[in-house]
Amino acid sequence: MISFEGRGRRLTGVAVAALATTALLGGCAAGAPQAEGDDTTLNAIFLPAAWGTVVKEQLAPQYEAETGVKVNVELIARDAIHEKMATLFAGQDSSYDIFNLDYNWIPEFGQGGHLVPLDDVVEDPSDFLPLSLEVATWDDQLLGIPQTVHPAVLWYNSALYNDPETQAAYQEKTGDALTVPATMDEWFEQVKFFDGREFNGQTLSGWAAQAAKGFGNVHTWLSFAFSYDCQPFDADFTESTLSSPECIEATQRWADMMQYMPAGANELTYDNVTAAAQQGTIATAIQWSWGQFATDDPATSQTVGQWEIAPMPAGPGGTSAGHLAAWVISVSKYSTKVDEAKKFAAWLETKENDVFQAKNGAGDPVRISSYEADELLSETLPDTDVPRFRRLATTLEAMQSAQPRPRFAGEEIWETTLSTELSAISLGERSVEEGLKRADEAQNRNLSD
Repeated sequence: MISFEGRGRRLTGVAVAALATTALLGGCAAGAPQAEGDDTTLNAIFLPAAWGTVVKEQLAPQYEAETGVKVNVELIARDAIHEKMATLFAGQDSSYDIFNLDYNWIPEFGQGGHLVPLDDVVEDPSDFLPLSLEVATWDDQLLGIPQTVHPAVLWYNSALYNDPETQAAYQEKTGDALTVPATMDEWFEQVKFFDGREFNGQTLSGWAAQAAKGFGNVHTWLSFAFSYDCQPFDADFTESTLSSPECIEATQRWADMMQYMPAGANELTYDNVTAAAQQGTIATAIQWSWGQFATDDPATSQTVGQWEIAPMPAGPGGTSAGHLAAWVISVSKYSTKVDEAKKFAAWLETKENDVFQAKNGAGDPVRISSYEADELLSETLPDTDVPRFRRLATTLEAMQSAQPRPRFAGEEIWETTLSTELSAISLGERSVEEGLKRADEAQNRNLSD
């Protein structure tokens, strides 16, 4: 059994106080919620990822059948959710009751006082992954119930790594055995070896990851940054520290490796990386843990059962820390049906529904108990003995060292600022040092405004 410890400067109100009152809080959400009236209707906005579609198509109808409460679920893109929330909250609009949030918006909307605390409805908070609660907490209040986590991890094609011809060629070229890389230096050597090599009729690229300007390149860069012990800010978010030696070294390694990505690397999105893995045209990747389900889909993938995951390769200081992606469920302060909305949000993340969502491809679980659920661990891919949820043990391990994006109210603007400079660096338009200096200067101006 893996143990977890509370972490983070704003976690105390949930991971300490809430854990001490597990029995009391669990009783608030036990069993099927009772509707306030037969005509109660909730309006919700979710991301059109698998966890949003599962809520819309399966869980919301089930909730209505059990309680009589209808939940209208609208699916819209990530940036559109953020924009719509900002607009609705500015007008104190009660049109929507529930929102699916990328966790980095919690500080922004929490500081603005737009979200309802949910501490009192969470069933068995001690069963949630501590980091999933931390990133949903602001000023000692739980402002979002975790719905899914997916830390960035190393993907590797096990068929390639286990191929005797490939193993012999690598041994001859490097003098080392071909094994899953434990360090950034080992991984870089393997990426260079694989790049341009033929395997199963495909010409390989050494690796792939999100690199498109926007949030994609930032999210990949963060896994390098954290593993190189680079922290983008000082402890109280008063100064940008991207020009530190650790950040420069991390960014240089990321930039050097970009040349071993597929053509058009600077436009790669999550979907592009997934497609390359499905086609077997890449050897390794940095990708979200839950995405493994797509490479195991025989309808779209030529590499079913081949992709395995491992923790991020460690940087020079021995740190292995993937960037955390996670989504939460929050309730609007301006809802006229706050109590009913809170009940639905809590119901979505009961132990039973956490497993249900994972089983249906809706991200990786947020509850520790789900990682031991026989319903998940016993399932195999059709006509094989390959476990469908073979990633869960590594995902759980990765959640102990994963790090979130900088947690302050201006994070979304920071991503845009940094992404511009990272794009220029990867295109060779600026040196690493110049690009990071410009990002520091721009962010420090934002902090002083």
